[in-house]
Amino acid sequence: MAALVATLASPPALGPWSPAENGVRAGSAAAKAPAPARPPLRPSGWVVGGFVDTQYVVNSNFPANHVFRGTPVTARTGEFSPNLLVGYVRKDPVASPWMFEVAIQAGAAADAVYSADPVPGGASGRYSGPETWKHIGRAWGGVRLRSGVEIAAGLMPAPTHFGSFWTKDNWHASITWGYSSVPFVLTGLRAYLPLGARAGVNLWLVNGYGTLADANRAPSGLVNLVVKAAPDLTLIQNVYAGPEDVDLRLSAWRVLIDSQVVYTRKRWAVAVVGDYGRERLTWREGQPVAAWANGMVSLRWHVLGRRARWGMAARPEFFWDHRGRMFGGPVLDRWLVAGTYTNDFHLLDALLLRVEYRYDRALGDGGFFYRGDATVDGAEGLAAQQHSLIFGFVASIERSLATSRR
Repeated sequence: MAALVATLASPPALGPWSPAENGVRAGSAAAKAPAPARPPLRPSGWVVGGFVDTQYVVNSNFPANHVFRGTPVTARTGEFSPNLLVGYVRKDPVASPWMFEVAIQAGAAADAVYSADPVPGGASGRYSGPETWKHIGRAWGGVRLRSGVEIAAGLMPAPTHFGSFWTKDNWHASITWGYSSVPFVLTGLRAYLPLGARAGVNLWLVNGYGTLADANRAPSGLVNLVVKAAPDLTLIQNVYAGPEDVDLRLSAWRVLIDSQVVYTRKRWAVAVVGDYGRERLTWREGQPVAAWANGMVSLRWHVLGRRARWGMAARPEFFWDHRGRMFGGPVLDRWLVAGTYTNDFHLLDALLLRVEYRYDRALGDGGFFYRGDATVDGAEGLAAQQHSLIFGFVASIERSLATSRR
């Protein structure tokens, strides 16, 4: 499974490092009979790492609350923001079948991603909600059997949409409107079943749509199919369904269909994503059905460099939000369109510098983006468009640990 869902944003790895042999003077006994080579260290599967993601976002609307509306990944504008600080430990199923990952996080993005997490029981609830979960980025464990079957449980990254909540792994500094409308994480059980050498399916049973707590009495489900159609071509199909309100009737379930096509070459890559979702709003008068759809194309190419690398990426996108289910507001039918252009500078695999320009426009009556003192959804004076210049500074480190020699 790891080979099928490897991070496409990561640069190609260099070949294995091997220490140079010690020099021996010609004619010596040691030169005639060299000592046997020492066996290599065995990989343990243990990985430790961390990163610091700092951003400065210049927004043409200069909102007084410094909030970039609609996305938790680029949460703050008009200030240097410690966007995300993460430390993690991971055990891959190497040398033993066990695997797990724990990641601790802090920063504006960590606060934003769980800001709407429910507290079951409302005011009388306990031990749940944003203050309980916001510093936990990942927390899961599992086992891989000899057959290739994997079983895991806990808080895991969701496979929906193309990208990662950890922006250091993305092609762009900001994420799409579509990715802002799907789960970043899922909490529950996951079982992976290999389907031959080039395909596999993940079956999930989870608390809810990107929430750690669950506000009703029934879990939701996700089917994640991954097909490696060719060495450079990956196809991903996700179908999510389940109740996201206290109403458990099938007619009220939320359904999401997420399709991804990713094609990678040595110097360039392209990703195409399309989503469709629907849900009956049982708490509104007349119980109307809300729907949303989005699509994006992202093209990335390597400009030059090996150790110090320069890359570019471009991305057009759209989002249709019928009845404002995903991004709210009084407008019943909203279109959002955006275009993004990114420059990446990687230095020594440890430092990532980004400069990104992004244009967003909301089509329909009334404004959408925060502007000046208009910082409440539906307020007078909201802007219909915005220009953003994003400066990103990411420092990261990751080390694999070895055990003993063979």
